[in-house]
Order: sequence, then C-alpha cells, then structure tokens
Amino acid sequence: MAARAARDKYDQLLRDGFCVIEGVLKPEMLARVRTVSDRLLDAQDPSHFEQQKSTGSMISVFDDVFFAELVSYPPALAALADLGFDRPTWSSGFVISKPPRSPALFWHQDWWGWDDLCSYEPPPQQVFLMYYLVDTDRYNGCLRVIAGSHLNRHPLHRYVEEAHTDDLRAMADPDHPAYQPAPGEMDVPVRAGDVVIGDSRLLHAAHGNKSDQRRTVITLWYIPLYHQLPGRIQAYLARHPRPDTWMDATRGKLKPLTAVYDGEAEPIAWNRVPGHALK
Repeated sequence: MAARAARDKYDQLLRDGFCVIEGVLKPEMLARVRTVSDRLLDAQDPSHFEQQKSTGSMISVFDDVFFAELVSYPPALAALADLGFDRPTWSSGFVISKPPRSPALFWHQDWWGWDDLCSYEPPPQQVFLMYYLVDTDRYNGCLRVIAGSHLNRHPLHRYVEEAHTDDLRAMADPDHPAYQPAPGEMDVPVRAGDVVIGDSRLLHAAHGNKSDQRRTVITLWYIPLYHQLPGRIQAYLARHPRPDTWMDATRGKLKPLTAVYDGEAEPIAWNRVPGHALK
C-alpha cells in the first residue's frame, strides 16, 4: 500500500472506526477459506442456526487449525503494518455465515475492557478483520456501521449495552431497536477478498440476507498495539486459552502473534458496557 493511501486508511480508522483494504485475500487463499468454512457450516446441527437466528452462525476458528494460516496470512499482516500496527497479537475469530433469507444482525459493539481509561482514547485497543467470502452488499447482508461511535455516544448505546445475549442472537423480539435502522448508519459493501478493519468499540450490525445463497464472513480479532496497552489488559489477553490442536501453530507461525505477559498486574475484569467517559 502506498504511504499516502495507508495514511488515509489509518486516519479513517481513527476518525470513523473502520476502513476497507481491497483485494487482501488472493484467489487461491479465498478458495481455500471458502472450502473450510463451508465444511464447518455443513457440519452444524440445525439447532445452531436457530440459536443464532440473527447472527447466522458463530463457529470458532479453533474448530479447524487451517485458520492459523489465515491468522498469519502475510498480506493481512502487511496491511496492518502499513497502518502502523507492525507488532500485533491475535486472540480469536469466528465463521459467521448468514443463511439464505435470514434476518438482520443486531447492533452491538465488541470491546470488553471499558474499565480502563485507555478505552476512551482514539487508538484502537482491538480490531476486527472481516473477510467476506462473496461479493456483499445491502441485498445479501453487508456490514452497516455508525461512523465515529467508537469514541462518541450514540442513542443506540442505551439499547444495546449488553451485546450477544441469547435473546438478541435468537431474535426473540424482532421489534427491538437493535434490529432497526439507526440514525447515521452507513453500509459497507465489499467484494470477495476485501477485508474490513474495524475498531472493536464501533457500533456495527449487518443487513439481512435476502439472497438464495449463504453469505459468510470470517472475523478475526487482533490487538494492534498490544505492547502499549496497560498491564491488566495484557494480562487478560495473555491468558486466552487455545486448544491442543493449535499448539504446533502457536509454537510456529502464530508465535509472533501470541500475547505474552510477564508482569504482576491482575487481569482486568470483563466489561462490555461503555462508561460515562464515552463522549
């Protein structure tokens, strides 16, 4: 990425809470990710999709060690480095797929460290990398965001303080504000292979999938400035467990992306609710 373009993307990430990097997944890698994702989705019991009616699916990438290749994918790490994040760590990820003719994803934000004052500063504590595996627009369930909501309070915050509840995932109340159009929302359409990089504090959702094909996104969570975060956040991240099947990958290609903390701070308490310091 040219230096000027990278600076513009970085400025957009800080200002709006997201940016799009085009063509990160090369065709061969995109095909491999589709194959593995489809295999995992096809193996799910129908009850999984009922429980995840709004989300579509929520399958951990830890279910297939192939995803270690995506986590450490050089073009993606190069894109992060171009944004100034050349020492990221990685925590987790999910296969999130909207079946054909499925409803909207609820509004939410995903940050969990709101008890620390760093959560109210511009630099992102955690970012998602979202890889859409098909061309995605408003018709088949593209991302929608409220630009700037990672730093500024929005009326939706009072309705979606607690994200990813069982009721929201199952769409127990379709009239809940979490599923409705919101003031200032914007669509983020992408082509297959693009990656959306977003601040975990950003209020985001997705349109329903009105098409006859599944719409899959792989969401991976990175800590772009891990070495600059307070010790208690580092301590929490360093305790993130990984299954035994990932041990070889963790000792190999994922080692540079694995959070390590040798300090004495107690891990921060998990808190998904923004405090009053949010403007």
